[in-house]
Amino acid sequence: MKIVLLILSIIFIISSIAPLSKREEWWIRGFDFPFVQFTVLGAICIIGWLFVYQFEGVGEGFIVGLLSAFFIYRITVIVPYTSLYRKALPKSEKDTTRLKILSANVLMSNDNYEGFLKVVKDVDADLLLLVEVDQKWHASIRTALDELYPNSVAHPLNNTYGMILYAKCPLKESSIEFLVEEDVPSIHTKIELSSGELIQFYGLHPRPPAPGENDESTQRDAELVVIGRKVKESEIPVIVTGDMNDVAWSHTTRLFMRLSGLLDPRVGRGFFNTFHAQKYLLRWPLDHVFLSHHFRVAGMKRLNNFNSDHFPIFIEVTLNPSTHAIVSKEYADKEDKEEASDKLDKVDI
Repeated sequence: MKIVLLILSIIFIISSIAPLSKREEWWIRGFDFPFVQFTVLGAICIIGWLFVYQFEGVGEGFIVGLLSAFFIYRITVIVPYTSLYRKALPKSEKDTTRLKILSANVLMSNDNYEGFLKVVKDVDADLLLLVEVDQKWHASIRTALDELYPNSVAHPLNNTYGMILYAKCPLKESSIEFLVEEDVPSIHTKIELSSGELIQFYGLHPRPPAPGENDESTQRDAELVVIGRKVKESEIPVIVTGDMNDVAWSHTTRLFMRLSGLLDPRVGRGFFNTFHAQKYLLRWPLDHVFLSHHFRVAGMKRLNNFNSDHFPIFIEVTLNPSTHAIVSKEYADKEDKEEASDKLDKVDI
């Protein structure tokens, strides 16, 4: 058992060092995802050494020291996604213009269309972004959703990267863009509210670094960099949402937030783990909603699953009428900008 504890301790240490690297190989970036699970493993290892085996000698003391240091680091990363931390975007206080957004990865092989439509009707969202939509999904839900949503931007595909945006409000300057890979689209549009205000919207679903997908995270990272730069140039409020195949605390997502200046409404509210819906011990937040400082949050929740491998994510926001805007505390420095340029160079953008 002591040998097992040693092996688990080494695994925890490796899993803590790997995410600190900027290397893009899929097996390195894969350590970003089960961050909380590995944190629990670290706690188990520390308890094992301190209270079961009562470590002896310099070697075991060194291992416990590393375990403790990485465990503390991990806790500092996790705490912002709990109620113990100050909210990045405060709760809405005034009854101003409200916008309800639903983002869902439907799972292309899933055929529970009625279950999905029930979720949609229950929350009555103003904006509905769907990813992994193929022609069969589009045909099966189109009639029902066209009655609820007069405006849409649709690009169904049979490669798990199709997407559709449905909207109750008018859409302007809508386009389907292939920013990095020719078979991975993104939706770009402006949303016109009843007040006449415009919001820039981006719907994303980049390909993940994983076996059978991409060997490296280069393409995913580059797409986030491109959008981050576009957001930074925007003069109107911005919403970026979708299954970004990355977690909130990863180096890539943090770089995206620094480049864009966007804020994460989960900070101070919770993890809102959306994947994997059927595997309780393997869950992390893959589906995101990032907002510019113009917004406040009226409510946010993970919705019921409809046989997809993702839970839908729902958020209700308001435009902030106050002139006292909350801005991101993180800014892209020279090193961030150089790293972003390097990522784009790798994909010839």
